[in-house]
Amino acid sequence: MLNGLITLLSFFLAGEFTAAALHLPVPGSVLGMLLLFIFLLWRGAIPTPVKTASTGLLPYLPLFIVPASVAILNHLNLLSRDWLPISLAVVISLVVGIPLTGWLMQRMMGYTK
Repeated sequence: MLNGLITLLSFFLAGEFTAAALHLPVPGSVLGMLLLFIFLLWRGAIPTPVKTASTGLLPYLPLFIVPASVAILNHLNLLSRDWLPISLAVVISLVVGIPLTGWLMQRMMGYTK
């Protein structure tokens, strides 16, 4: 499990380094997940240590939401100032994202006509 955690943290740090070095407006953790996804596609399978580590972390997934929730509470002044664009972005992304995800899943599973 330790090797899997080291692998996951390595991709996280690679994403953080890339975002900082290139001054990208994307969070490093998102870049790290993208790099891990590309690595897994290239490899063609999930390595056993990574699968073991991710399975072990899965029950604690709700705890990873706590820092984001605290960050939202720390920036209530931004929410009160920019509530309309934020609300529009959330609603539009839901209206577009949910049907698109369903359609894409049906296509990938071969259910569309």
